[in-house]
Amino acid sequence: MAAHFFVGLAMLLFMVSYLSYRLENYFEDKFENRWAKELAVVSDYASTLGVGLFSETRADAWAGRTGKLLGLRVTLINSDGKVIGDSRVPLNELEALENHADRPEIVAARNSGFGKSLRFSTTVNLNLLYLAVPFNTAQNQAGFVRIAVPYSEIAETLGEIRMLIWLASGIGLILVIGIGFVSARSMTARLHTMAGAAQQMAQGDFSQKMVTTGGDEISELGEALNQMSSDLEHHVTGIKTERDQLEAILNSMIEGVLVTDEADNVLLTNPSFQKIFHLDKTVAGRSVRELFRDVKLLNAFYECRDHNKSVQVTFELHTPAKKTLQAQIARLGKGQTCSGLLVVFHDLTRLKHLEQVRSDFIANVSHELRTPLTAIKGYIETLIDADTLKREQADMFLAKVQKHTDKMTMLITDLLHLSKLESNDKPTSKEDIDLRQIVQRVAEAFSSIIENGQINLQIDFPEELPAVQGVPAEIETLLQNLIENAIKYGGDKKTIYVSARLQKNEIHVSVRDEGIGIPTEEQPRIFERFYRVDKGRSREMGGTGLGLSIVKHIVQRHGGRIWLESVLGKGATFTFSLPGK
Repeated sequence: MAAHFFVGLAMLLFMVSYLSYRLENYFEDKFENRWAKELAVVSDYASTLGVGLFSETRADAWAGRTGKLLGLRVTLINSDGKVIGDSRVPLNELEALENHADRPEIVAARNSGFGKSLRFSTTVNLNLLYLAVPFNTAQNQAGFVRIAVPYSEIAETLGEIRMLIWLASGIGLILVIGIGFVSARSMTARLHTMAGAAQQMAQGDFSQKMVTTGGDEISELGEALNQMSSDLEHHVTGIKTERDQLEAILNSMIEGVLVTDEADNVLLTNPSFQKIFHLDKTVAGRSVRELFRDVKLLNAFYECRDHNKSVQVTFELHTPAKKTLQAQIARLGKGQTCSGLLVVFHDLTRLKHLEQVRSDFIANVSHELRTPLTAIKGYIETLIDADTLKREQADMFLAKVQKHTDKMTMLITDLLHLSKLESNDKPTSKEDIDLRQIVQRVAEAFSSIIENGQINLQIDFPEELPAVQGVPAEIETLLQNLIENAIKYGGDKKTIYVSARLQKNEIHVSVRDEGIGIPTEEQPRIFERFYRVDKGRSREMGGTGLGLSIVKHIVQRHGGRIWLESVLGKGATFTFSLPGK
């Protein structure tokens, strides 16, 4: 019903608009042709009489008579644009009129022999249609004759015609709506039913079926929709299954996946790709040239695309952190047609790091064991071969052997301790720990050197310091290693400061010495196994080179952090945090 109404209304509006436009042009042309003919007669008459040679009085009188005969406003204008006669303006007011040389109709009449213009006249306060032609004397062009017709005459005629058109169109609209309502009532009901079923299909419900009774075109449409519904249900089910499988595979992959189109724009990525390249938003639609800056990787893209072969390339990513990545690039599409690229990124950073750590670990352990073993072997060979060796010398050699044996035992013990810490990320059993008591027990272990005045240990723990959850033995080892490290590098008779403070929900414990300090370039590696800033000095002081690495693992097992602040020549401060209870 509404459709018929709007169709009829649209037809009515079109008819009124079109007919009004055509009739307006038609009547304007008719009126203009009639007035143009009358104007031509007046112009010939003026040329014959030689009106241009009349005085203003006679010219104005002639304009008045002619205007009365035609029932129009007639104006005489000389070749300079001065009005010399007007049927609607008294003779004594002609001098006050503006020069008409620049009027559009006068300019056009001068240039082409005929001019017209529609505008508002301030003289008579009406919209007037001006028509002008030149008239001549025997010698030359004497001036112009202009008539002015009120546009209201055309408007009134057009208004009457529009009214008739509206009336006829309105009657036609009522007839169209009535006939359409009667003929389309049943059709509309069936179409509404089909529309409802189609909406259910669009929402994924393919159980709705169309009623196909009647044997007409709508029934055929219903059968076609039912067939389409069955086909769509089958295809959508298959697509959903494939999509879910693909999404599950991509989301579970630790490798980053990138798919591009034939124009090298990104179509698809998986979460691992976002994580590897530290992207916090989708990159779909971006160009690979915009996304990647590595020349080696881009060349591999183009080689795969242009030569239709799989390419493998290893490159380094430097932002935001240095990573070693391997990209496996394959071309999509059949034959010579390339529909895009499939790129799988493998993060080799951890593997490279583990290889380096393993290599360094084997080299460091070999070096740490070789030195005492070489010494022990030398002393034993001396004891075996020297028959005349004195008892004091033999005892000294045996003491050396015992010293290096103890060093190897301590190294193996630390290695086993570190291996145990690495094998279990979190402590299996925790209990409440009072850090003040732990520090006191550690201080007692260094009581001999404190009493001898070799070091001065200053402990500053607040009274209301909360307890922490952890393994007491591991926290004690942690503090003991830090204090022992401060004693080694703090210098003779220097003060070591052990302090704690509460920072929000964490407890920060600091161990500060006044020793030689650690160079800035060495600080990032200070917690690595076997790493020593001054290797010769460190071995002379004893230790295995594993103390700070053990400290780091203990802190991490307890959910904390550890960091270093140091200025060369002004000591070092090791601070670790533990979650408060």
